[in-house]
Amino acid sequence: MPLVAAVACPHTPQLLMRPDTEDRDLVLRVHAAYARVQRMLTDARPDAICLIGGDHVEGFFLSAVPAFAVAVGARVAGHFGPYDYSFPVHEPLARAIVEQGIEREFDLLYTQDVALDYAFYVPLHFAMPAPAVPIVPLYVNVYLPPQPTPRRCYAWGRVLRQILDGRPERVALVASGGMSHYPGTDRYASPDFEWDRAMLAMLREGRGAETARLTGEELDKAGNVELRTWITLLGAVGDARAEVLCYEPSWHHGNAMVAWPVR
Repeated sequence: MPLVAAVACPHTPQLLMRPDTEDRDLVLRVHAAYARVQRMLTDARPDAICLIGGDHVEGFFLSAVPAFAVAVGARVAGHFGPYDYSFPVHEPLARAIVEQGIEREFDLLYTQDVALDYAFYVPLHFAMPAPAVPIVPLYVNVYLPPQPTPRRCYAWGRVLRQILDGRPERVALVASGGMSHYPGTDRYASPDFEWDRAMLAMLREGRGAETARLTGEELDKAGNVELRTWITLLGAVGDARAEVLCYEPSWHHGNAMVAWPVR
């Protein structure tokens, strides 16, 4: 069955923790955009959410750093700040993605035991539809070199769409990440907001396929290494024109919420 929703969301920790360093009104505007996404997902009536996210060294580190991975256990759980969380996994869909992805020459790692990073939890905290549905966590390595190329992420998104189109479930596809930020560096307070705005304008025009031609160096320079999750989603939605639900540049992070029509 075709996709029933496609959205990209930020997972900025400050949206959840709300420290005194943040502009309260800005945070509330992003919360309002998240409420729109929650309504969109509820109206779409998905049977499952496939959530494309990165890992901040919560689930994968030096013992195993996959380019792409799928959580296939019955549940996934994690911890972030004061939050302990656990979600059911749509196991038949997760395992079909692994099996059919490998058949299509993507050598996916799968795991039944991985900590669910806050990159997944923040969107689920704000936008899980009502009633809640099971998830399929789809990991993309965005932080530990060598990362997959944007071209490979886009190709994986195209294959993922083929797999989902052949399934009976109604699926919402959500990408978590971005936009520009420079964690742990002296550029933390200087995100590249102009790069963000140029990218959003390109997505509004339905030019998402052009992101496959970006290089890892370009993403790193722009503080957009997490855009790999968006590029994966873009492979799935093709040339659809994006609707930018919000873009809120904080002092450290470009917070963007974007939706795509699906056919």
